Amino acid sequence: MTLIRKYFWLGGAVSLGLGALFAFLGVYDTDNLPLGMRFVFWTSTMVTGTGAAALTGPFIFDRLLPGRHPALQLALVAAIVSFPVWAVIIGFTVGLTGRWPMNDLPMQFLRIFAISYIVVGGGYSGARMLGLIGGAPEPSGAAGVSPIPKFLERLPAKYRGAALYAVSSEDHYLRIHTDRGEELILMRLSDAMRELEGADGLQTHRSWWVARDGVDNIARDNGKQKIVLKSGAEAPVSRSFAKAIKDAKF
Repeated sequence: MTLIRKYFWLGGAVSLGLGALFAFLGVYDTDNLPLGMRFVFWTSTMVTGTGAAALTGPFIFDRLLPGRHPALQLALVAAIVSFPVWAVIIGFTVGLTGRWPMNDLPMQFLRIFAISYIVVGGGYSGARMLGLIGGAPEPSGAAGVSPIPKFLERLPAKYRGAALYAVSSEDHYLRIHTDRGEELILMRLSDAMRELEGADGLQTHRSWWVARDGVDNIARDNGKQKIVLKSGAEAPVSRSFAKAIKDAKF
């Protein structure tokens, strides 16, 4: 099963499970509705929230607030997610009552934000427990031991013992470049770099980390520096990392 399918089924299962739980509990003053209507209502909001989190989460974690405390990252994701969820709730309210819910809108949004934070935080914790996203790095052992073999254990068995060339970010996935090919895993670049701390490599761009063993040569294209990997792939070099790469004598 691919990571995409795993993520799809995980999100779907969480949405259905939370929809059933919230319907049973009658959360958000829905206990006056029939159980079936409550289930449709809450499942719709959960699916909306899950989809919004899947779209915004990678941007928040990897690009806007990389390396920041997860509580801050999750709060911003929850705040963004709350808007489409709020729209779904308003739509249901208008459809059921025929009235626009104008009373106490700020408090309604705060309640939705609180629920969204709990749900998003729970999904984040569950994904970490299942190994779908990276957690805190484990000690690499004795001094001089490369963290790369441990990192490559995330990949299928054929990559065990491979030479790591680079890691590049693609939305909420990482593409792992090795001498045995490439593989996608669901992980943040910031987490990968923490796990690879101590390895002989450098970040070359906000979405690339390159190992020294993976470098074939350094070239320029229209005045822009790039690193050509031994696989033929090209890693961009941004200005903010150019000096560090020059000092490292890649």
